[in-house]
Amino acid sequence: MEEEKVKEEKIKKTERKKGIFSFFHKKDRYNWDIRKEREHDKRLVESFNYAIEGLTSALQNEKHMKFHILSAILIVILAILTNASKVEILLVSISVAFVIITELINTAVEALVDLISPERHPLAKLAKDVAAGAVLVAAINAICVGYLLFYDKLLDIFDTQNRLHIIAGRKGNISILILILVSILVIVIKSFYNKGTPLEGGMPSGHSAIAFATFGILIFMISDVRVLILVLFMAGLVAQSRVKAGIHSIKEVVAGGILGFLVAFAIMFVMIKFGILYN
Repeated sequence: MEEEKVKEEKIKKTERKKGIFSFFHKKDRYNWDIRKEREHDKRLVESFNYAIEGLTSALQNEKHMKFHILSAILIVILAILTNASKVEILLVSISVAFVIITELINTAVEALVDLISPERHPLAKLAKDVAAGAVLVAAINAICVGYLLFYDKLLDIFDTQNRLHIIAGRKGNISILILILVSILVIVIKSFYNKGTPLEGGMPSGHSAIAFATFGILIFMISDVRVLILVLFMAGLVAQSRVKAGIHSIKEVVAGGILGFLVAFAIMFVMIKFGILYN
């Protein structure tokens, strides 16, 4: 009995040592279950196939995905032509991937909502709208990144005599940001009034806000009064067309025009006053 106990203790000690140092021991490859390994490899290949099928089906059935892929191809070509650096290529690839990923998620959400709720439901609409909003945010971010990376390089290519640089330098960047800010403010204000859609109808008029914001920006960029009068006239035509079409009331158009002009004028005036704005 004592000899058996001693043998058992020796076996336990050897097993403990193997457990501690098993990481350093070479595994016996012949103990593997070949059938299970093949099934695992098959499942791995199938998972890649399913993922690729998801991409191709989204590309075939979704118009927005086709547009995103085409835009990605053009941006890659543009990065090659402008000799983009590694950091710039990294920013472009992240932005493009972000747009495509959000579009794929949006497609999946729409398919799942249609499956669960074939009939119209406020929550189903909310899920689709929020998913589409994520795509919009990603797309706007990609446009901003592309503008910041390629704007100056394209000017260097097409403006060899440096004429456009005098007109659109730092002011051009601020102008784009002002128009984006005005658009965001319009959407936020419309959400409080809960009337119309973000792009049509409601308080205030987004078209009028953008048109008069453009006029407020050009006051600080153009010294020719005749050109400014022409821009003001065009902004008035935009506002009048919204009223004429019955999309907005006069009150909504006036509110949009005042909002856009005041935001643009205030930002440009303050930046010039403090010497921040330059060509």
